[in-house]
Amino acid sequence: MLAFIGNGSAFNTKRGNNGAFMKEDTQLFLIDCGSSTFHRLVEKGVLEGVEEVTVLITHLHPDHVGSLGDLIFYSYFKLQPAFTSKVNVMAPAAIMDDLRSLLKAVGVTEEQHTLTTIEGEAREVSLCGVKKVEPVNVEHARELDCFGYILQLERERIYYSGDANMIPTAVLTQLERGELQAVYQDCCKADYEGNVHLSLRALDELIEPNHRKRVWCMHLDEGFSIEEAKELGFQVVEAI
Repeated sequence: MLAFIGNGSAFNTKRGNNGAFMKEDTQLFLIDCGSSTFHRLVEKGVLEGVEEVTVLITHLHPDHVGSLGDLIFYSYFKLQPAFTSKVNVMAPAAIMDDLRSLLKAVGVTEEQHTLTTIEGEAREVSLCGVKKVEPVNVEHARELDCFGYILQLERERIYYSGDANMIPTAVLTQLERGELQAVYQDCCKADYEGNVHLSLRALDELIEPNHRKRVWCMHLDEGFSIEEAKELGFQVVEAI
């Protein structure tokens, strides 16, 4: 299962920017690297002993990529062996050009990191127990291409929504069939027309009660009630 370095929405600063990770020996697999993420990775000691970092990007809002440059610089200059590239950033082709430009704009050089484009339906990987990453188009901000991911792990298959105001039909079907062992879903208290995130009320309408123990709420806004979500039968992620 995923651990979380933060579980908050962009403006819920007390909880830190939402981001998940898995760590195994000297490898770190990180989903997104928001504005507060690098600070929390250092503060919590997550980067200690790490020699190889893979960052999977869902979209380019600052609370998801805001400290990616910091992580790359720190890994290059401070993690041993110094002055070697240790961060591989993975993203779908649709956002790769903008991601490359963003990193260039903050001074990250090609020798300090690598970029891996996820072409087509899925990409085979082998790190921290993750075997395959499959991007899923989701609806969030109209201005950006946004993605969730289905992750094939050693013994589990899970869905991570990124930021999304919906759950794709295919994901709901797989959950109902028992083909997904966990669904990590962007969820908030705010509930209004045009919301770019999924409200707890909408999640309640989408998920049948007998499947809710496998659905984890994340990216929590300031008004989100953990108690209410749990009373409805959902799980709520906790940050380390």
